[in-house]
Amino acid sequence: MDRPGIETETDEIAATEAFAILGNETRMEVLKRLWKSSEPRSFGELRDAVAPDDKGNFSYHLNKLVGHFVRKTDDGYDLRFAGEQVVRAVLTGTITSSPLVSPVETEERCVYCGGTVEMAYEEEVISVRCTECGGVVGGDFPPGTYMHYQYPPSGLVGRTAEETIDAAHVLYDSKVAPMMEGICPECAGRIDASHDVCSNHRPDESGLCPECDSRYEVWTEFECQRCQYGRRTVTWFAALNHPAVVAFYYDHGLDERIPFRKLTWDNAAFVGRVTATPVETDPYRFEVTVVVDDETLTVRMDGALDVLSVTRDD
Repeated sequence: MDRPGIETETDEIAATEAFAILGNETRMEVLKRLWKSSEPRSFGELRDAVAPDDKGNFSYHLNKLVGHFVRKTDDGYDLRFAGEQVVRAVLTGTITSSPLVSPVETEERCVYCGGTVEMAYEEEVISVRCTECGGVVGGDFPPGTYMHYQYPPSGLVGRTAEETIDAAHVLYDSKVAPMMEGICPECAGRIDASHDVCSNHRPDESGLCPECDSRYEVWTEFECQRCQYGRRTVTWFAALNHPAVVAFYYDHGLDERIPFRKLTWDNAAFVGRVTATPVETDPYRFEVTVVVDDETLTVRMDGALDVLSVTRDD
């Protein structure tokens, strides 16, 4: 039974009004100046820094920001969370930059076949694919794809292709982990989870099933009720950070930080043979098998991806 939400008083502005407020160079410069400051700034300090020659209009522009993007205190003006988010979006390049990286061969190797891996970047999406097997997903994705999701342009700066792929793995996990706990990583809203199960899963020589165009039988879709931010992930990801699984991996030589980078060649021995199978569908019950060397760990989870039991076969 759902509990009633906290009663709140919300002072919202329309999206069109928010964009109109931000569509001004002086106002954006105020936000950036406050971002760089470690303490509130007075009206005079801001005017001298942003528009020293604009005596008349500066007050008008600043007042447009006050309330939603900037707070006025006894000590001066300071950024509100919404203002911080705007500046972060600018700094990451999400709304100001659109770099293109044509497919480039990397030193990475495919988790599944050890084949050559290519990376590309276009329209704020990083795509990583194996050139020698089916990867993880087919269909509309480039052949051999095993990573394809939104990645901020700033994540490319100062990194090699291999370092970018590693960063993308870590960022992906940092987004999915809170969603598995029912929390949106973008707005902290509540998450809805649903499961996509292939009823006739039979991978062919490419590693993918012709029925679902995927290597894996079960996928989970997470979506925020508030902002509609979503992520699709293999269901067995939810089991890998359980203490019993962490201990199992540690006993077999994995000493990387948790959560660890899942689909990398370095960790192929730990993720290459993980599977998830539905054992019940109403309600859902899943059985995840983790195989390393000659040992198998079996994790049973419910539809909420909570671990019900763990069995280790020595």
